[in-house]
Formats: sequence, C-alpha cells, structure tokens
Amino acid sequence: MKKIILLLCFLSSFIIHAQVTVWSDDFNDEDLSDWTMIDSDGDGINWGDISAIGDGAGGFVTPVSLISRSWQTVPLTPDNWAISPAIDLSNATAPITLEYITQVAAASWDEENYSIYVGTVNDINVLINSTTTLTETLGDAGDTGTPTPHAFDISDFAGESEVYIAFRHWDCTNQDFLSIDDVTVKAQTLSVDEFALKNNIHVTCRDKLVTISNLHGKANYNVFSLNGKSIIQGETALETQEINASNLESGIYIVEVTDTTRNTTIRKKVVIE
Repeated sequence: MKKIILLLCFLSSFIIHAQVTVWSDDFNDEDLSDWTMIDSDGDGINWGDISAIGDGAGGFVTPVSLISRSWQTVPLTPDNWAISPAIDLSNATAPITLEYITQVAAASWDEENYSIYVGTVNDINVLINSTTTLTETLGDAGDTGTPTPHAFDISDFAGESEVYIAFRHWDCTNQDFLSIDDVTVKAQTLSVDEFALKNNIHVTCRDKLVTISNLHGKANYNVFSLNGKSIIQGETALETQEINASNLESGIYIVEVTDTTRNTTIRKKVVIE
C-alpha cells in the first residue's frame, strides 16, 4: 500500500526561492511539428527521422527522444539543427535553467559533438552568433552509453516573450547517434510560505489523498516530479480540493498550489511510498 507523508508540514517564517517548470518537451508523443528541423549538411538525414534507437533484438537502447545520426549504414557528417518552439519567459526571473538529457552509443564510437544556441529569433544565421551558447563532445572512457543530465544557465533571457533553443549536432563523423531527451526550462518564482501562513492555505495528507483547504475562489494545483515534470494538474473553485495520488510511483513529489484570488503560491514536498 502506498502511503503519503507530508514533509515540511510546518510553515516557515521566511521566503523560499524555487524554480518551476515554464516549458518542457519529453518527446513521448513523437510529435515534432512545433520544432524547426534544418538539415544544413543536405544529406537528407535529420533530427527526428527516427524516434528511438533499436537494440537489434526487438527492444530499444534509447527512450523516445530527439535523435540525430552520425552513422547510418555509412559514415555521416551531420550538421543538423533542431529549434524549439517559442518559449515565453516574459514573466520569468533569474535563475533560468535549461535542463536536458543526452545519450550516445555504448561503444568506442560515442564521441558526438553538439552545440546549444539560445536567442530571440528562429533563424540559424542569427542563433549561430548567440552569446548564450554551449559546445561539447560527449562520450566517456568506459563507453557506457549512460543517459546524462545537463543544466545550462539561460538567465540572460529573463523577461523575453519569445525565446528559441537550438540543438545542433555537428563537427563529428562516423560515430553513431546523439539522443536529446526531457528538455525543460525552469525559472525562479517565489514560494512564499509566510503568505500561506497569513492567508491560512493548508496542504495536508491522509491515506492516498492530498487535501488543499481554505482556498478562496479560483485556484490551480500541480503535482510535479523532482525533475520538474507535471504529473497531475487541475483547477478548482472549491474551498477544499482533494488530489488522488494513488497511481503515482513511489518517490518524492512537489505539490504546488496557486490561489489566484489572493495571488499566493505555496509548494510542499510529499513522499509517496
């Protein structure tokens, strides 16, 4: 039986700064129609031509993700661009962090090179000159092919209403594949527990229910995983709202409640066992 335990059940007397997800794409729907794909090398092979790398035995090496190849029966020398849809950071404050996961082949041919460019226009001729950029070559001495999380500061774009993130797979050849997954942008918000104390918003747990009480008017709620993915979300006009968390996997989650009437947001950790 799963049990929900509320952590930090007391309200602190100070302001806690926290980051929340403002945009994300895990590619699980295999829909890349809102991304811009550019095959700059002109070989006809680009990001998104396949959604996962097979293991040759009916299974998969990678999850469904954004994939570009530097080998596909013959050596390739990619220059492939994948540009995100417009991301609204007009209400975001620093720090703003781009998080993503990379994966390469579990073999010696794992030295995939990529760059990230961030800008305010969807144009590679402009993005390539961005001052907010990162370039690195992946691969490890053990050739493990382990999925690797990354974080990149893009705080320079706080307040911008239209931001584009470009992943470029290039400057490598005759390796195998580059997978990009769980692309997430997080920005700082204020989780003001002292406001919750003043306004008497309560979050309690019992059995398999998270209960939010003493709301006044319209409120939004979200349950996030620790990597910032929204698992359960909704809107309520009730004074008391119950969230059924019985289907969640064991682990730590964040419950966020925004009382729009009082412009108050609180965030609480819960552990589901």
